[in-house]
Amino acid sequence: MMEFESTAQLVFYGLLVLLGILGNILVLVTILAMTVENNGLAASDIILANLAAVNLLISIFRNFLLFITESKVKILLSVNWCRVFMFLWVWLKAVSMWVTFCLSCFHFLKIKQHFHLSTKTKEIMYVLAILFLVWVVNFLYAIPAYTYSWTASGNETKILMVVSTTMEPFLGCVWNFPTEESGTTYAVFSLIFHEFIPIIFMVCTNLSTVYYLHKHITAIADEQLRTVQVEKVAVKLIMALVTLFVLCSGTHLLAVSYYNHNGGSATAFLLILADYCATIFIGFSPLLIAAGHSKLRHKVCKTLHIKMF
Repeated sequence: MMEFESTAQLVFYGLLVLLGILGNILVLVTILAMTVENNGLAASDIILANLAAVNLLISIFRNFLLFITESKVKILLSVNWCRVFMFLWVWLKAVSMWVTFCLSCFHFLKIKQHFHLSTKTKEIMYVLAILFLVWVVNFLYAIPAYTYSWTASGNETKILMVVSTTMEPFLGCVWNFPTEESGTTYAVFSLIFHEFIPIIFMVCTNLSTVYYLHKHITAIADEQLRTVQVEKVAVKLIMALVTLFVLCSGTHLLAVSYYNHNGGSATAFLLILADYCATIFIGFSPLLIAAGHSKLRHKVCKTLHIKMF
């Protein structure tokens, strides 16, 4: 298995996992408190809540377990539990990718077209319908992870990798496709559809958002100074978010593709790097987005008794 080379690295990874759990819980609790106070929830907050929820589940069901196993605690799952966990890992990772893109796309529509429906209720219904579709479609996509997973026999020389970033079977679970070709096809499809395509979409959407924000800032610069400052902050946060996203997804795509098709000397380093990047993204992305959300930011600061200047 991929091993952290020192205790310091393991502790640092553990702190990142803890940040992912606590940070996403904080965002969810804050959004819940805002919902109770305002007797309702904005469409963007619903997307943010979904992102925080799915990343919290990934932190608990994968990253925390990876930290435990890297702490030399040996955990081997039965066949049925392997199927459940493999299904969860594939499903949650795919949902996290597409919900992140949904948030980016929603913000882009707001900026470019001043997108709005006739009522707030209709806007919320559209967002809920899209998110429901994201969860259901990726649920169906993850079914092969339940069907074609098994426990390791111990004789494997190399295992197929899709979402895992460990060189040995994580928790003793491996893929068990009928043929090598079908397994490779599923892995390639997964990496393209849930890694490469979201990266391209996310980069294009966020760069377009920055472009239209810049045009808007230039147009009102002499009239609404406060609005200009707020939107400049938004530009910086969007770029930070897309950087985190590309860092996470791009590193995972590179590491898994390198392992599946090459498996050279750089494999261990790339897999460790992919784990770090994924954990950083899960821990920081909801907090980063919340920092650009004025109501959410003020609520978090109030909850934590942080004075706003």
